[in-house]
Amino acid sequence: MTLDRKDWEWVLTCFGTAVGAGILYLPIRAGLGGIWPMVILTAIIFPITYIAHRGITRVVASCPKPTDIIGAVEYDLGRNVGFAVSILYFLSIVTICVGYATGVTNIVASFLDHQLGIVGFPRAVLTFLLLAGLTGVILAGEKVMVRVTSLMTFPLIILLAGLSLYMVPQWNTAVFSVPFETGDVLKNILLLFPVLVFAMNFSPVCSTLAASYRAQFGADEAVQRTDGIIKWTSLILLVFVMFFVFSMVLATSPEVLAMAQEKNIDILTTMSLVVSQPVLKYLIPLIAFLAIASSYFGHFVGTREGLVGITTRVMAWGNPAAEAQLNRKKINLIVTVAMMVGLWFLAVYNPPILKIIGALSAPVIAIYAYLMPVMLMKRIPRLMIYQSRTAGFIFVMGLIGIAGDFVGSYL
Repeated sequence: MTLDRKDWEWVLTCFGTAVGAGILYLPIRAGLGGIWPMVILTAIIFPITYIAHRGITRVVASCPKPTDIIGAVEYDLGRNVGFAVSILYFLSIVTICVGYATGVTNIVASFLDHQLGIVGFPRAVLTFLLLAGLTGVILAGEKVMVRVTSLMTFPLIILLAGLSLYMVPQWNTAVFSVPFETGDVLKNILLLFPVLVFAMNFSPVCSTLAASYRAQFGADEAVQRTDGIIKWTSLILLVFVMFFVFSMVLATSPEVLAMAQEKNIDILTTMSLVVSQPVLKYLIPLIAFLAIASSYFGHFVGTREGLVGITTRVMAWGNPAAEAQLNRKKINLIVTVAMMVGLWFLAVYNPPILKIIGALSAPVIAIYAYLMPVMLMKRIPRLMIYQSRTAGFIFVMGLIGIAGDFVGSYL
């Protein structure tokens, strides 16, 4: 099916959802493992990403009534299973917020130290000011947040693509110095794959995409159209993300990337410390800040909506009709403040971001986007027509996404 203008707008929306903070940490993990794990995973990540995300949209788009992923699961398997999916969705994005809150603090702290010469600015105060500012944009209302995010997203994509091209003359062969040893390659594939799952993930928007098309079209056409959108999004992501990763890795060295991991900073902040051009020393940290801030908005709102949904469901568990009578505005405000305080505390602690991605965020994303659709298609009669020979492959890759960081860390 040929995509029309509206379909391409959704492709850009899905693409913008995926392009953010995730790709800023992917080159660090990729470069530390040498060139071969990067090449191997680049060869297989497109079908994995496409089939996994397509599974989510098919569950929603094929539902007899227009609804989201939770409503679709409730329709077939009941309220309790739907509630379990809502918790899984919440967990798939809440840990990402922790990484973003930590990352944005580290970007600004590094900028103050190295570019502006302001050394020793209290981390607790800096984190609070940054999170208060970002959360203030969210509290200002959906229109303000969407406008700010849209103003940030497209310049960000252009800047990242431009930086990838700009670094081509700086490419070197340092990453090739890591020898090919089967055991090390396997270990680094296991460590890299969860971070790649995270960087290529746009599952939070898949439910909204499918629900929108199901509200306008019949189930069959909604499935066909969303399949096309997922395919093109996955393909464009493959080219954009992996070119950025290869360009950054080839422009640095394993020693520089090891320093970045030790300092708990992203690849752009790392590049700003090693480039000689004065303009880039100031521009690159700005790009990194835009990337994480734009991602923070969407994931904070998604986390808040998930937590509010869980809270209201629990409060009205014995009487579902009472859920409509709850003061959602008040609950929203309380949850927002509680989330900001929790993120502030964790970001001040400065947990290792790559470990958050590999050991916490990626495993839950793998359960939600890789395992859940496969299991639903085996259990729900209306979804059995979408089963394919690739289901087992996606399920296995989901298991690797769950256990990869843990197993790779101990090999």
